[in-house]
Amino acid sequence: MKKINNSKLVSSNKTKSYMNGFGLVDSILSLSLLAGIITYGVYFSSLRLSTVHSSNLIRSVNKEIERDIERLKLDLWSLFYNKTEGIYDISDYECNDVTSNILALPSWNTQSNTTGQISQSWRPGEERSKVFSGNKVLITRELSISSPIDNQSLNSSIATLDYRVEWGLENKHWLSIDLGTEAHSWCEQII
Repeated sequence: MKKINNSKLVSSNKTKSYMNGFGLVDSILSLSLLAGIITYGVYFSSLRLSTVHSSNLIRSVNKEIERDIERLKLDLWSLFYNKTEGIYDISDYECNDVTSNILALPSWNTQSNTTGQISQSWRPGEERSKVFSGNKVLITRELSISSPIDNQSLNSSIATLDYRVEWGLENKHWLSIDLGTEAHSWCEQII
């Protein structure tokens, strides 16, 4: 009988196992790398979607505020216009008290708050933009009145409109606009 060398048999079995596929360590290493790549892919895609949503929200809020400003401008232009005569009919009292003029606008539904400013809030709906679905955005415009300079002889004819936007945990001052009664030369300033 012939003797078989055991050392050759063991070494040939080792080479066969490497040729048939991955070992246990190689499989674990490959799976952990794959899991890491998938995790980073999901993280970066969700980060991108969050950025796209935020930019769409900002664009939609800007459009909503722009529509509100255009509506206010239209109401202000038609406030003292006499259609029969085709002229603007405005008195000195109306020039000096811009608050009552703005509050008389049809698009201004007022609520007084504790700071003495007059504000109006609304939630744009989904018909304006799909970003507004769920009524999560609140837009507030506040009116405050001041005089041109801290001088008692001058009137309180400057109005400031401040727009604030609230969504989620964010509450940001968005825009401020100064309005004056002499902006369209309806009123004359006497110094």
